[in-house]
Amino acid sequence: MSILYRYGSTYYLNITNRCPCRCTFCVRDSKPRLGDADSLWLDREPTVDEVMEALASVDLSGSREVVFCGYGEPTERFDDVVEIARRIKEVYGRPVRLDTNGLGCLVNGRDIVPEMEGVIDSVSVSLNASGPEEYLELTRSRFGIGSYDEVLRFVAACRRTVSGVTVSVVGGTIPPESEAECERIARRMNVAFRVR
Repeated sequence: MSILYRYGSTYYLNITNRCPCRCTFCVRDSKPRLGDADSLWLDREPTVDEVMEALASVDLSGSREVVFCGYGEPTERFDDVVEIARRIKEVYGRPVRLDTNGLGCLVNGRDIVPEMEGVIDSVSVSLNASGPEEYLELTRSRFGIGSYDEVLRFVAACRRTVSGVTVSVVGGTIPPESEAECERIARRMNVAFRVR
């Protein structure tokens, strides 16, 4: 069970396989592994202590940050994300990034953004579409057509709370004009934009 994996020089935490989306482009449908992990499919979700034990087994000095990103949506375990991030900062003094689909408030039934302040240093949000219909067609979010507006609301809230916010799209999954519109949206929201 790969709780921790390295991609390049950065360490990533894989803490759940649950996700409210079934994206048409999701790598977990085509690749059993990423980075140096044997497999990112979990037999069970690791405890907070097991995550910290995995981190203790590697040298984090070369990793500029620790990232929550695996074969699921990390905010499905948001309370544990916060606890793990706190411990990482206390024990290792490393910045923490959350890679997310931006639907964590809907997943948790509350506004989670204020709870990120001081524990999450940066957030990368998968925008992946230039409008609600395109987003739903690509992500098949269980939250329906309102999902896209929620992602934009989440990005705006993070912009006020977290120091580094990036929105991203998966290259080649949407038409070039949609990708360009996503970049314009990022610019209007005063956040970074990345094609991954």
